[in-house]
Amino acid sequence: MKTLSVIVPSINPDTWRNIFEQLKLSVGNYEFELITVGPSPLADQELDNHLANEDNFIYIQDFGSPSRSFQRGVESSSGKYIAFIPDDCTLDENGFEKCIDILEGKPENHGIILMYDEGPGKMSKDPSYWIGRTHEGLRLSGVKDDWRIAPCFMYQTSYFVSMGGLDCSLEHVNMNGHSLAFVTQHNGGEIHYSPSRVFACSWEPPTEATILYQAYIKNDLPKFEAFWKNPNAAESYNISFDNWKNQPEKWPRRYPQ
Repeated sequence: MKTLSVIVPSINPDTWRNIFEQLKLSVGNYEFELITVGPSPLADQELDNHLANEDNFIYIQDFGSPSRSFQRGVESSSGKYIAFIPDDCTLDENGFEKCIDILEGKPENHGIILMYDEGPGKMSKDPSYWIGRTHEGLRLSGVKDDWRIAPCFMYQTSYFVSMGGLDCSLEHVNMNGHSLAFVTQHNGGEIHYSPSRVFACSWEPPTEATILYQAYIKNDLPKFEAFWKNPNAAESYNISFDNWKNQPEKWPRRYPQ
């Protein structure tokens, strides 16, 4: 068994080799695997055989939404822990190693916020950024004042699966990450801050034409708000890990009929 499975829903294979090499420095002496899930087969890319010959690199072809793709990656993982990162990130040295050090020996229902910086932002330096009600859109009746968000996260795999993983009816991996963090805290678990920044990623202001922006505005945010405006939302949260199978095999926003 590997210690950490890092799962990346991705349509950009040209970033995978850099992520793989940076993970070696990020995890320290812990064993890891990188699982990428998306529509781009390696055989069609301008990649050498570097990744194809690595026994701790797995590629899964899937044409579904990022949430569905992530859940499929978890299903094929072998790590004690699973983590989500985006495919446009640059990992900091020893970032994951410090996170693993924290979770080792902790109860199963503990997780970690993988703190990051986006574009010129310095969110990793501001603990309040990772409090849900800091954000106007998360000031909902079902969200407690001190609950932390975890858009990029790390959990014990057994716990993640037992909780149903991500709600894949939310298409992008973001708001459903918050939901899992909220329910974890409601049930007595703890969401830790990463000891230091884990990665930095690029950021461009969203436009209405962006697929992920459309998913957020038209689907994810309305569903999230409708659920968490209920003061007792956390008590009624119940999803099955197989819920990804209920989502389209081809993401309609990327592959319209």
